[in-house]
Amino acid sequence: MRTTVRARYELAQEDDIRDELTRFVARRLRNGNDEEDIVQETYLRIYRYRQTGTIANLKAFCFSVAQNLINDHFRRLPRMPATCPIEEDFICPMPRIDEALLHRERVEAIVAILKNMPPLRREIFLRRRLDDHPPAVIATDLDMRQSAVEKHVFRAHSDIRQGLAKRKLTGWSRI
Repeated sequence: MRTTVRARYELAQEDDIRDELTRFVARRLRNGNDEEDIVQETYLRIYRYRQTGTIANLKAFCFSVAQNLINDHFRRLPRMPATCPIEEDFICPMPRIDEALLHRERVEAIVAILKNMPPLRREIFLRRRLDDHPPAVIATDLDMRQSAVEKHVFRAHSDIRQGLAKRKLTGWSRI
């Protein structure tokens, strides 16, 4: 009967110490992933030590074991420099989401502007900018002068810039 009373007392004492021990380890590690492991390992070592001997001051013993485990933990950590260079393949080549949304908004605005453009101007602009046809070829195909083709391209650019400005979507340098 005496051993069960003593065992209950020791368990109650361990519960009282556990919260304080957890805070002690957490303050030193500052890493929530490893703190519970160290507390568990502390109690495992206390259990093993009790198999062969008695502990005069359980609280002091717990904190001493925990501090040794914390020291071992930091010794096992790989030595890393305070800063390390970012590898080129680590950087994502994709645009940020806000850039992608702004780009999509600009494209939708340009499509709407092109739909409202006079058909001949739209055709000349698309042939020149999308299909990359030279002005001389466009002029020959449409039976016009090359200077007229260049004026249509210039006016299409102007229409697009004005349409983007109305929508407050400026800042796009290449159309």
